[in-house]
Amino acid sequence: MMFKKLLIGICFVLLHVNLIAQNIADKIQVRWKLVETVPSKANPVSRLTLVNLTNESLSCQGWSLWFNFMRRIDPKSIDPKFSITHRNGDLYELEFKNTQMQLPAKGTFEIDFVTLGTIPNYTDAPAGLYVLGKEGKSVETISNYVVEPVVFSREQTLQNLSAQYEENTRLELNNKQQLIIPQPLSVKTSPGKFTLTPKTTLWADAILSAEKDYLNEFMKNTFGFSFSSTDKQNASIKLMHNPKLEAEEYSLNITDKQIEIHSSTSTGAFYALQSVKNLIKGDAWGNKLTGLDLPLLSVKDKPRFGYRGVMVDVARNFHNKQSVLKIIDVMAMYKLNTLHLHLNDDEGWRLQIPTLPELTEVGSRRSVEYFNGLALQPGYGSGAKATEQSFYTESDFVEILKYAAKNHINIIPELETPGHARAAIKSMEMRYRKFMAKGNQQEAEKYLLNDFGDQSVYSSAQHWNDNVMNVTMPSTYRFISLVIDEIGEMYRKAGLKMKTIHLGGDEVPRGAWEKSPKIRTLMDSLKITSVHEVWPYYISKVADLCASKNVALAGWEEMGMVNKGKGMETNPALAKKNIQVDVWNNLIGGKQEDLAYKLANAGYKVVFASANNFYLDLAWKNTYTEPGHTWAGFTNIYKSYSFLPSNYYLTVYEDSKGKKVEPSFFDKKEKLTAKGKENLIGIKAAIWTEKVTTGDRLEYMLFPRVLALAERAWRAETDWEKSGTYNKVVLEKEYASFMNKLGNDELKKLAQLNGGYNFRLPAIGVKIMQNNLVLNTEYPGFDVYYAINGSEPKKYDKPIAYDKSKIYKFKVVQGKREGVETVIGLN
Repeated sequence: MMFKKLLIGICFVLLHVNLIAQNIADKIQVRWKLVETVPSKANPVSRLTLVNLTNESLSCQGWSLWFNFMRRIDPKSIDPKFSITHRNGDLYELEFKNTQMQLPAKGTFEIDFVTLGTIPNYTDAPAGLYVLGKEGKSVETISNYVVEPVVFSREQTLQNLSAQYEENTRLELNNKQQLIIPQPLSVKTSPGKFTLTPKTTLWADAILSAEKDYLNEFMKNTFGFSFSSTDKQNASIKLMHNPKLEAEEYSLNITDKQIEIHSSTSTGAFYALQSVKNLIKGDAWGNKLTGLDLPLLSVKDKPRFGYRGVMVDVARNFHNKQSVLKIIDVMAMYKLNTLHLHLNDDEGWRLQIPTLPELTEVGSRRSVEYFNGLALQPGYGSGAKATEQSFYTESDFVEILKYAAKNHINIIPELETPGHARAAIKSMEMRYRKFMAKGNQQEAEKYLLNDFGDQSVYSSAQHWNDNVMNVTMPSTYRFISLVIDEIGEMYRKAGLKMKTIHLGGDEVPRGAWEKSPKIRTLMDSLKITSVHEVWPYYISKVADLCASKNVALAGWEEMGMVNKGKGMETNPALAKKNIQVDVWNNLIGGKQEDLAYKLANAGYKVVFASANNFYLDLAWKNTYTEPGHTWAGFTNIYKSYSFLPSNYYLTVYEDSKGKKVEPSFFDKKEKLTAKGKENLIGIKAAIWTEKVTTGDRLEYMLFPRVLALAERAWRAETDWEKSGTYNKVVLEKEYASFMNKLGNDELKKLAQLNGGYNFRLPAIGVKIMQNNLVLNTEYPGFDVYYAINGSEPKKYDKPIAYDKSKIYKFKVVQGKREGVETVIGLN
């Protein structure tokens, strides 16, 4: 009887613990704040506060708090009553050392810890919080979570706003407005206008008939009317085939009688039509009109680079088909022609591969089920429970390919290998276990990506210790080959051919492969002594694999590099393998500022994805309310616009930490040779999505900075870009002209297209002048409203009398959208 009572008691306790774990999330609030609020302070102190919302004390037994946090935590800095343990990647567990602890009724626990590095803005805050019962028996999401804002003093606020005001005055250097974005090769204007009306007629050569249909569809959807067809002689708009022009080249002539477009391909005609769309005033878009005025001009145009791209990471946080299609529409408007989709990484696999269903069954799901191998662990705020269908089905991808092709955009899929491959590795582990359970070892090992005997110890850039494929195993190459073939089949279903596959190749961490028996066997067979030499072996193998499939190989810069014991350096030996390298690393102060030029000079085809200028996951500026990464500095639209592809050194004035850089800093850096200039085939922007969890945030980070990329990718090199002739004054005057066009016209179009884009609204500058507050904005075409001490908001139209005892609030307003509130307060 005593044993029975004891057993019942134990069961009651276990049930009680489980119920506590299940219900604890509803009974607490979690708050996070920066205790030290000096902007970008090194190793700041953070505070997690657990608040008991109930009138009863809560037991700390049987549960722990889990969260994602991209920064590293110093475990020695934590109150010994608690522990915060790094599990893997960005996942942490907060535990109570004494499980007999009670969180008092209406009471709090404050847990301070030191964060290594910096916390520059709110997007670095812990995310995806959940409560987990011990042994994973229950899980609940923390819904009541607050990231406390950093409150700056009135003096700090005015200092920041004054600096923004001075930066905004760049617009005053030129009141002219660029006619077309991107700037054509040649434009000659004449007085007068040509008016598009429902009576306007249209004709096209047969080879250009698709663009004729495209123009009519655009006019009908945007303005409510289209053009009737007629013969060539009587047409008001003529799309004419001229085989002498290059593939993307066109001419556009608008007189008071007609519009003539000449091109050798539908692509050239398509770009001519984008220029016509660009000439239509932004205020007209979205209105049902009977007449649209165009200026009279003559344009001759072709692009500077054949590769004009954007890379979108859909692996870290998934972005659905509709988001991709919306991005394609804007890319097409501004003559960008390559969309690089980063489809897999450590935190997700996002494309259905029919032969390997585990890739999406496991690799597209992040949840607490990772304990049993049915999912990946939560990451980047994804939370405890998996979001279903976080991948593109085969039909989704075929639709994306077709839509991109219609808009003259090439999709380059990326299969990240051999590092950044954890999603694939864990998926194939699950496949291995499934077939081993059936007793089928041969099938189990067919696509296995890791060696279970590998005891290597490493930590990747994102703090993973198990994310690198083993490149000695035939199954690794079998896996890569199969995935390439199945993606290629999707292209065929779309009526296309996959021309290029991107196989990643970046950031294999130090320590990987060093304690792998299989790697040691390979090294012995090749008579190599350093694990570093395994790297070019792998690159050569995948290059040959791609060549055998008649598919070009692209990869990140490391594909053209080798470590000879002193860090990564250019590897000329593989330049003849026809590898395109995407070079991001020009981190100012990082000693690889000239890497893109070195690789181009060595014979590699280089696409320059300058982290310094075109990593659009970087925060726009150094303010706590501006989202994004900061490891490579800050990137506003001026910094993107001022990138000069053939000699970007000319416009670098500070390093990634904001420290001034003297021009002599680049004297010993390698310059592009004539051969290197031929090998610089393009530029692209990249957006990594660790902090980009929604479609709105994706659009906010991309636009309008992508328009500056389009300008630099298309526009011809000017005389003043070259060493000895560079003129900053000319650059800034042209920037003002570009921004006038962008703010007054193009962003009004993006506010209408596809129901509107969540582009970043301009920052407000505020300065005290003669005891008045004067305001300006980062780009023109937007209204600012203000309120004083809670008054009804008024539109700003003249200086505001300043009184230190009052609170001033300002907002940029664009239609139904409002910018972040700017407050000059009492503190």
